[in-house]
Amino acid sequence: MIIVYSPEGGEIHRWDLKEIRIMAVEAEAVERVTDLDWAAARAKIVKGSMLALRAVAWVLLKRDQPKLRYGDFQPAAAELDFQYSPAERAAIRANIEADPDLTEDEREAILADLGLADAALETEEAAAIEAPDAEDSEAVPKDSAAEASRSDG
Repeated sequence: MIIVYSPEGGEIHRWDLKEIRIMAVEAEAVERVTDLDWAAARAKIVKGSMLALRAVAWVLLKRDQPKLRYGDFQPAAAELDFQYSPAERAAIRANIEADPDLTEDEREAILADLGLADAALETEEAAAIEAPDAEDSEAVPKDSAAEASRSDG
């Protein structure tokens, strides 16, 4: 899963959760501000939870902005999103192709839609590679997420 934060007029941030290490202290900060356990927060992002998505984006932004408080991170809903990684998209495609409950017409329509989405994401990913952000996905995050509490928001 890739978390995308696209602030209007600002630098786009993309974090692939498969490639970066979410530290326990960061997961705990997400749990504190959402009242969800880490696994539930991740699952809720896929189901459309803005609360979970905002909390995860916040802890990731804290890596570069250690003093950023949860209550101060108030992006527009359209500025936050998630995308499936290429490997996840390939698994979704394989599941659709193998689904015995789909008719051939349904399968073709879904795969066509997925193909359009794949093309748009590939264009976006290529643009991100050409103009990478300053994030170092291997950097060890600051420990400031440990200070997060409900009083932050």
